[in-house]
Amino acid sequence: MDVNKDLDEYMELLKRQKRVLQDAKKRRGQRPRDRKGRDVMLFDFTMASAANTSTTPGNGTYLTRSSFVPPAYPPCTTPLDNLNPIMIADLKLETHHRGSYLLLRAITPPNRMTAILVLAEDERREVAILQLYQQDDEGTRPAKDVVEKDSILLVKEPFFKVMASGDYGLRVDHLSDVLYLDKADARVPQSWRPKRLETGISADSLKLKGNASVGRGQYWRAIKEYSAALAHSPTSQETEVIKRNRSLAHLNTKQYDAALSDTGFPDFGQSAPEKALFRAAQALYYLGRFEECCSVLQKLCSQAPDNKEAIQALDRAHRRCSESETGNYNFGLLQAEAKKIRPPHLDHATYIGPVEVREVKGKGRGLFVTKAVEAGDLILCEKAFSHAYVDEVRDSNASVTFLMNTETDTMFMGGQADLIRLIAQKMFKNPSTASAFTDLHHGAYTPVDVHSVDGQPVVDSLHSHKDVISNKRVEEPAYNSCGIWITASYINHSCTGNVRRSFIGDMMIIRATKHLAPNTELTFPYVAPSSDPSDASSVANKFKSWGFVCKCAICSDVKGTPASVVQERQNLLGQFKRLCATSHTLSSLPAKKMQRLLTALDKTYSRPASQIPRLPLFDPLLLLARLHMDRADFPTGLDALAQALHALGFVTAGLDRCASTPFQIVAWGHLLDHVVEAFLRARGAFGVWGLSAKAAQADGFARVAYRMLVGEDASFEKTYDLWG
Repeated sequence: MDVNKDLDEYMELLKRQKRVLQDAKKRRGQRPRDRKGRDVMLFDFTMASAANTSTTPGNGTYLTRSSFVPPAYPPCTTPLDNLNPIMIADLKLETHHRGSYLLLRAITPPNRMTAILVLAEDERREVAILQLYQQDDEGTRPAKDVVEKDSILLVKEPFFKVMASGDYGLRVDHLSDVLYLDKADARVPQSWRPKRLETGISADSLKLKGNASVGRGQYWRAIKEYSAALAHSPTSQETEVIKRNRSLAHLNTKQYDAALSDTGFPDFGQSAPEKALFRAAQALYYLGRFEECCSVLQKLCSQAPDNKEAIQALDRAHRRCSESETGNYNFGLLQAEAKKIRPPHLDHATYIGPVEVREVKGKGRGLFVTKAVEAGDLILCEKAFSHAYVDEVRDSNASVTFLMNTETDTMFMGGQADLIRLIAQKMFKNPSTASAFTDLHHGAYTPVDVHSVDGQPVVDSLHSHKDVISNKRVEEPAYNSCGIWITASYINHSCTGNVRRSFIGDMMIIRATKHLAPNTELTFPYVAPSSDPSDASSVANKFKSWGFVCKCAICSDVKGTPASVVQERQNLLGQFKRLCATSHTLSSLPAKKMQRLLTALDKTYSRPASQIPRLPLFDPLLLLARLHMDRADFPTGLDALAQALHALGFVTAGLDRCASTPFQIVAWGHLLDHVVEAFLRARGAFGVWGLSAKAAQADGFARVAYRMLVGEDASFEKTYDLWG
């Protein structure tokens, strides 16, 4: 389905499914008496899997997958020893069976939809559909590596419910709520164990199996085989080798915490193997622990000075340390990498400038500068905690995911839906990273305070869903790429703002747009303020998804402006647009009439533009400046530029022909994209008059504005090469 075209038919289907789920609430606590028999369910599941396998997108369209997010519920935090077994026949609808666990065996291969689905049986041969959500996508981890026929699973505190299709099933939203058991596990019923026991199994034979799996690129299988080897009483020397080999498999599945642990870090001993040191360094690097990475690599280079791979890795780690300490980046390189790499997840460090998180009355927490900052200065260059990439060039084999929440009537699609899964996976695979995310604002939702149970991390996947709603993370349009940046998430909203964010790949760049005194709170607009004077009705609902009403100067002024004044502004802008529409070329526009209308519009504002930017005036005044300058009337053109900048709250000096007065920005105003053009046109006028010093000053301001907007100025010349 092409998400850019008519979705009416599909949305109607979703509405019907939503009604099914809402009606299911009435059956909460009931044991269903109309469950399908085993053979019927097996046939239905097999047919559905076959239909799903044969469905592929094409002709620039998407394969659409949808799912409904259940009401938020916490993961199981009870130790397994304190849970009691339960059977499928005992399950109640729309119920989380707290204090219980369900032992299942898969009787079909998996079917990947939004979740991974498998038909599973209990010891009594009763069957149910099992839905495993928040799993890696097929390209990252094939469904058969998660669960396959005859896999044995233990579901903690199972959630039994009516599915959107109307059938009954088990839903697992939290990655930590399911355990995958080896067939030799003592909890596995005798009837599910292999009829014949393999002979000759030893730690060494299992290690060799693991090595072979690594050689085939089957890293998840290798981890199982290495783990089984460790359970077969290896010697201490064998244990070190097996763990070291398993660390490589963990690295290739992005389980960096586990990889690091398997290397023996930080206690390597006097003569640590090169592989252990190198893999520990790799794990530390991918965890963003660059200083520790350098320390390990320095030890390795001292121990093996001819190891070229280690020398190169140390050089790379030193570059990351430099970036994180100084904020000095080769932004031209970043731009080139972002255009080339897919997904554009860049190999660079996060720089956190002179900022700290503080409590803010009425807002929770905010981000403040700790020292004076100049306009254009770099505040943050932050790598995303997690980033979901959607290629703007539509792949004919792509799919798009819809997540609907029936409780809040909200919907996630595309990148936003994928982001929730990616966050949950990252925290589950690397628990050491979780606290940075879980400490963020999560609305009224109360997450669990238990971080591990039975030696496994506890991951609240619905917490990630709430945090994606509550924090500032999304790029538009809604189905495109998005991410979450931890430090930037502490920046509160203001329509006027004093910093600007931009993106290069998965790096968010934040620069000051004004001169900031120490202890100033940083703000930026989550949604750009409108230049439409009739947009007052949206103020109350604009930030509903974030749970607040904006009280900035612009929004307060919009709400306080009399309807008659709003109407007058609309009329004047309407006249201006109609006047422009009557002319087919720039040179034929009636400059005097345009100026009269804009002067009248300017007079409808009573408060200074430095307090309330007059957004509707900027573009028309810039158009007027273009007109005058194209006619070589540079004095009048500069006057129009001054008015345009003034409308945004800029305070300038020397924007004239006087050679003795330098061109200065006394105070920066609200930043819009075409501010760069305004400075470049001023540069052009100064150049015509031979005022080289002023032209250089205007050029400098254009570069600063460009740097604020784009994040860097390495691409400035290429972008504006036609301006001379």
